[in-house]
Amino acid sequence: MRAIYSTLLILFLIACNASDKTAEDNAGDSVVLTSEKIPMEREIVKLQPMATYSETIKSFETTDEFKVAVYETKQTFKYRIKISYKQLHVEDTLRVPNFGTQPHIEIIKGESFHPSCIVGFQDKEKKFRESKLVYFKKDKIKVKVLKYYAVYQADSK
Repeated sequence: MRAIYSTLLILFLIACNASDKTAEDNAGDSVVLTSEKIPMEREIVKLQPMATYSETIKSFETTDEFKVAVYETKQTFKYRIKISYKQLHVEDTLRVPNFGTQPHIEIIKGESFHPSCIVGFQDKEKKFRESKLVYFKKDKIKVKVLKYYAVYQADSK
């Protein structure tokens, strides 16, 4: 009986120490990665924005500033988005998958609405992955999810 428990314990320890591998799916939009040891919580949360976007909108009567800023939270892969335009202030969250590297947040100019921007992040290959579209329409600030991302581990053979 002890031999069986000893054997099971050894197999369990070997399975826990399996090596991490990286693979990319041929679909182009799918990336399969195993997550490396990145802490789930930050020790120090920076108060400065990780990324910002600002656009000045001039009209006949006023000049307004469309501002989007992304801030760190205590959780490593979760960010707070703060949006302001025409006396409106909105907050939203951004979740970034664990690609095995520290997240790098980016904000680029949007094309479909004026004013607008796209909040996203860089993946492990430094490719921009769009996540949310932030825009102003009919006197409201709107946030639309463009794509969802997840990291999963491929079966090792």
